[in-house]
Amino acid sequence: MMHPKKETAIRLRPHHLICNTYLPLNGPERGEAFDRTMRYVREVMTSHEDSIVEVIEGVDYLCATCPDCKGSRCESPQGNEDAVRKWDLRILKSLDLSYGEKKPSGEIRSLIELNAPFEFCRNRCPWKAVCNIFKK
Repeated sequence: MMHPKKETAIRLRPHHLICNTYLPLNGPERGEAFDRTMRYVREVMTSHEDSIVEVIEGVDYLCATCPDCKGSRCESPQGNEDAVRKWDLRILKSLDLSYGEKKPSGEIRSLIELNAPFEFCRNRCPWKAVCNIFKK
């Protein structure tokens, strides 16, 4: 999968804004294409200031390379599309963002840093034991 051009928005669902930034890169094996995309998304979210990110509902740029994405749905054992959409909505509200909103990556990073960790992360996230959001 080709990475978007800098002037093209990278489309991400809300929990990928946070999880891809704070979870360790050595997660479950999902293949080379997923790892490459995950590293690129992390680079955009941690190092770029003006890359445009569009917050979307449902399957996003990272999901497209995940073997757990089947028929435009997340079918991960850790949480299927229905559960993930609930997580996304909680994160969306915590960041005071709306679906379809486009913002520079640096601005989204600032929103995360100001508001994290979120109530959902503290109380409900299945990955909280390994998440670096609690170490910031």
